[in-house]
Formats: sequence, C-alpha cells, structure tokens
Amino acid sequence: MGFVESLKEKYKGRVETVIYKAGKDFDYIKKYGAVSKSMLVINESKAIKNLNRSTIAKAFEEAISTC
Repeated sequence: MGFVESLKEKYKGRVETVIYKAGKDFDYIKKYGAVSKSMLVINESKAIKNLNRSTIAKAFEEAISTC
C-alpha cells in the first residue's frame, strides 16, 4: 500500500481524495487547468501538484483541521 492510500484509509469518511494522472485523465482540466504532472486533489478544493510525502501529509492535516 502506498503513502496516499494509507492516508486515505486512515482518514476514511473525513477526507475525499482523487489522483489525476497527467496524460491519462482529462476530466480535471475544466476545473484545475492543464498540468504536465500528476496531481492530487483533496476534498475537491485543494490541488497539490508538488507530490512528495511532506506536502501530501500537510495537505491531509489541513483538510482534517478544517472539517
């Protein structure tokens, strides 16, 4: 299980996440614009384009604190 999947399981029901893969997914373009790298979207409001452990963990913590 990957890092994002483990966080999704930990916060199940409190945080909704979607991973859009550049070159494969295109339904995000209307809302978030075109990107050249994969992107993680949390609660349909925060798009994280710089995907690394620290930014992902911080985004999950911010999402939980605003719930």
